[in-house]
Amino acid sequence: MSDDGSIYVHLDWKKGHYVKTIMDEVFGEQNFINELIWHYYNIAPSSKSFFAKNHELIFWYAKDNTKQIFNLEELRIPYEKGSAYGQRGWSKDSKYVPNPKGKLMDDVWRIPTINNMAIERTGYPTQKPEALLYLIIKASSNPGDLVLDCFTGSGTTQAVAEKSGRRWIGVDCGKLAIYTIQKRLLNITESKDLENPKKKYGKPPKPFTLYNAGLYDYKMIKELPWEQYRDFALKLFQCRDSKHEISKIGLDGYLGADSVMVFNYQKHPNAILDRGFIDDLHNHLGGKIGRRFFIVAPAASVRFLEDYIEKGKTKYFILRIPYSIIEEIHNRGFSKIKQPVSEMDVNDTVDAVGFDFIQVPIVECKYFVDNKKGQLELGKSSKECVIKIEKFESKVISRKPFEFANLETLSMVMLDYDFDGEVFDLDEVFYAEELKKNGYEVRFAEDKVKGQIMVIYIDIFGNEKREVKTLSDFNGKRKK
Repeated sequence: MSDDGSIYVHLDWKKGHYVKTIMDEVFGEQNFINELIWHYYNIAPSSKSFFAKNHELIFWYAKDNTKQIFNLEELRIPYEKGSAYGQRGWSKDSKYVPNPKGKLMDDVWRIPTINNMAIERTGYPTQKPEALLYLIIKASSNPGDLVLDCFTGSGTTQAVAEKSGRRWIGVDCGKLAIYTIQKRLLNITESKDLENPKKKYGKPPKPFTLYNAGLYDYKMIKELPWEQYRDFALKLFQCRDSKHEISKIGLDGYLGADSVMVFNYQKHPNAILDRGFIDDLHNHLGGKIGRRFFIVAPAASVRFLEDYIEKGKTKYFILRIPYSIIEEIHNRGFSKIKQPVSEMDVNDTVDAVGFDFIQVPIVECKYFVDNKKGQLELGKSSKECVIKIEKFESKVISRKPFEFANLETLSMVMLDYDFDGEVFDLDEVFYAEELKKNGYEVRFAEDKVKGQIMVIYIDIFGNEKREVKTLSDFNGKRKK
């Protein structure tokens, strides 16, 4: 934290005061600046056994209470029309006059929660209003400063920092949070202006990057001699080491009965594993291999998002080696980083080390169109696309054995109805808890699909399986 920096901490009413004692210990009681009250007055009382909970506590600490940025004059509140009350100052003729910018703020902030029809609403269960974060960022930073949110959730901090000319970093372990933030920033042009909510922000986002961070540096593995790296890559995905050739192309082993190639980025440092690479490979191998072919490659060398590219009768699967590998797992064994299976547990915290390697779940589905009756008169599409999830299994490498029933490790399914071939732009999420009630069927109106759709299946450990489909793929059994 910079010498003039501040930290704002919010937890619910059950834990807030406990964390304050920790903050006093870390920053010193003298650097506790304010206890702020966020009063969301638009929540109607619903309990008859206790007073309605209509506020949250936010603790503001500075690194140094003599140096922290505090833009008090920028936080004046306009007077209510017709009100005689105001913060006054001296005029030239020695008379009291109201400050034209309004009155100074106190430590009670009356900001409503986000209603269901609000433009800024993302659908993320614990989303905070932009107005709340705007006050915090405006009070304790200047344009160009860096704003960090370590539990960023729906990305309100990042969106507000972007709009107010600050640089930003956001961190979260939830896949729903990451994809919600990505969508929010990609579409920030259409969001509301901070100063005038009736207007659009109207500016594109500045370039940003999504990083996957861990506890172990992958750099050392990349610098291994080729044969050691090749051995590591094959063992990582439990492939059998067996060099062989097909059409004079050297291959490295087998996964089951299917051939495996370890992408040699060391021999060809400028080579990129893109669709053209797959096309060339298929031209040489297409008629001589079976239904599946596996390529092991560093994640950054792959230039498409799908987990496989289908050519003719063959699916070319990409086994991505991540840039972050959890080393601590070898000392402590495996603990779950649990992704939510319902809206209610989206912010549940699990004491976890994390998963060790990216292990793509095994997913088997049927895709078909369901001709729904009685919807035409409602002005809706008469057809629903259905993804029937029949098999979902997580692959876990760990020292501790874990056994899960089929579909037990499914966390959620995310959809981008208009996938542009490059960036996943989240449109809808289906939680496992609701899918279970509906026979593990993901249903959506056929007319939502524009071109191609990306489907991401996520397990409770945060691993993903990605597919790209078009309406022509939903050509299975049609229900009447």
